[in-house]
Amino acid sequence: MKREATSKRWPWVLLSLVVLACSGVLAVPAAWAVKIQVQADSGEPAPDAAVAVYLLRLSSGDSSGLRRVLAAERRDDLFDQWGAYRAEMSRSGNPPSKLESGPLQVNHVRDGAALVATEVHAVWWQDRLSLVGDRHAWRFEVRKDWGGWRVWRVEAPAWCGDYIRASRC
Repeated sequence: MKREATSKRWPWVLLSLVVLACSGVLAVPAAWAVKIQVQADSGEPAPDAAVAVYLLRLSSGDSSGLRRVLAAERRDDLFDQWGAYRAEMSRSGNPPSKLESGPLQVNHVRDGAALVATEVHAVWWQDRLSLVGDRHAWRFEVRKDWGGWRVWRVEAPAWCGDYIRASRC
């Protein structure tokens, strides 16, 4: 009789061990995925870091990672503004190889808001030569929300007219 009870319990014990093992194996990747998502949505640790990501994405033309540094309330408008600027750069017929910025100057940090200013110039590579355009002032308003800094407003000079002669656009 004792042997019969043990043989009926054996499948349940085995099933319990399998479930326990699988839950541990699945819990680690699930926890990692949640952690990565939280980090991806947390903004940047400093105002100038958020601006640096914005400018890097603009220079490369790759929007991946851009939305996480844009303020949630204005994300769609800022994303559209970014896309329109990239489109204007491309329409000029000779888009730059990259954009470079000077030092990012963080000013007026208070109450979860900061102003970041820099000068940006375009660089064109042709063969082994590079042509560097004029520097123009850019200004950003950056705000802290959900634990990270995000771009709230961008004041950029017009691509056509400031960086490129309007006749070439």
